[in-house]
Amino acid sequence: MAAYKAKLDEFHQVLSEDEIDLKHLEKICFNGIPDVPGIRPLSWKLLLNYLPVNRSKWPQFLEKQRHTYNNFIKEMIVDPGKQHFGQNEKMDVTFEDHPLNPNPDSQWGAYFKDNKVLVQIDKDVRKRAIFLARRL
Repeated sequence: MAAYKAKLDEFHQVLSEDEIDLKHLEKICFNGIPDVPGIRPLSWKLLLNYLPVNRSKWPQFLEKQRHTYNNFIKEMIVDPGKQHFGQNEKMDVTFEDHPLNPNPDSQWGAYFKDNKVLVQIDKDVRKRAIFLARRL
């Protein structure tokens, strides 16, 4: 028990530094990362170079990542009832393309396929959240 507490203390010390020492983090992670809220996800984000090692850069970096993700969602999610022309013009295209259109090139077909994937992702995330909540 004392060894586990010492390992936790070492993780807390390394992860609370203003400038994270990746070599030291790699060394202490080599034999496993404790399953403690906050330590494992943060360690992986640092080890995978998702987060910069300088803690003061995290807020701006995360804001940039969220902005990039939101732009990606806007670009990838199809809203078949609206066709965008120019900056603010929108036109209803449901006269030519409607939800029951059997054409494989239909925007509605892509919309429903995307929805199936999003529903499955939602189910998986909810299952994982329950699993994580039970472990706490």
